[in-house]
Amino acid sequence: MGYSLTLRTGLLPLLQMNRAIQQFKVNLQSAQHLGVIYLAFSDKVTEAIPLDELLRAEMVLAVSALDCYVHDLVRIGMARAFAAMADEPNAFLNFGVSLGFVKSLRTCTSEIDTLALVDQEIRRLNAFKTFQSADSISQSLSLIGINGIWDKVGGAIGATSADTRTRLNIIVDRRNRIAHEGDIDPTMGIGIKYPIDVTMVQSAIGFIDAVVHSIQGIVEREIAF
Repeated sequence: MGYSLTLRTGLLPLLQMNRAIQQFKVNLQSAQHLGVIYLAFSDKVTEAIPLDELLRAEMVLAVSALDCYVHDLVRIGMARAFAAMADEPNAFLNFGVSLGFVKSLRTCTSEIDTLALVDQEIRRLNAFKTFQSADSISQSLSLIGINGIWDKVGGAIGATSADTRTRLNIIVDRRNRIAHEGDIDPTMGIGIKYPIDVTMVQSAIGFIDAVVHSIQGIVEREIAF
């Protein structure tokens, strides 16, 4: 009964939403630790021991923190809509699930079991998706009824929608070059990588942090818990 009351009054999803932003902060801080290590040792080693890979890893983990946050946000919001605490957006209603999930759902006899199955199915279906680029984040947030996200985020951080989208995509593109192409510059010699420095990475992380906190504020205002 306690669970049901918490669920119906909206306290559970609110707590989970707070958990999503708290997890993002932990993940981002973990990424920033690599930058701290870089600064601590950058003037203590010779050029024969390059530390730039720490900055590249920091960039990859920072984007991963954003990805994880959006996954958590979408999963929590979809579970909330499923529990009938919100109007279901069209994107939510068209979200495809497996027949196995439907069959298992028919056997559930409690809210706890039902929401556990919903959570599991959303995790499974979104497991191989990345929510990093501007378009993928926009599409994923439409599942929980948040539309026009980049106009809203841009307004919150003092930028245009187009500039916000472009800057995020540039960061994500760099992350992809690092993760999938070794950050190698194909126009240069073997093993030559694109330049990277502390200022560049810190700026990217600051932007990601601002975007996430803006999204959090928008979701909290637009979704009535």
